[in-house]
Amino acid sequence: MVIIATMEMYGGWITFCPEWLVMNYNLDLSTFMYKWVYLVFFNILWVFIPLYACYVGISDMNDAYAVRAKVNAAKKSK
Repeated sequence: MVIIATMEMYGGWITFCPEWLVMNYNLDLSTFMYKWVYLVFFNILWVFIPLYACYVGISDMNDAYAVRAKVNAAKKSK
């Protein structure tokens, strides 16, 4: 899940950010709907959802490592 979410964020970066940085003339930012709804809001979703997926995945991995460390410590103490 972490790998897929990271790839999704990278894909969003290489797809949309170069267009913004070079001020592509095909981007129509003249209206509120195009700029804030289509460009900003819908693209922000492709950032926050993968960030949340990374957070959940990394938290789960940390929990699994903590459980493994406790099991290994219990085995060593016997």
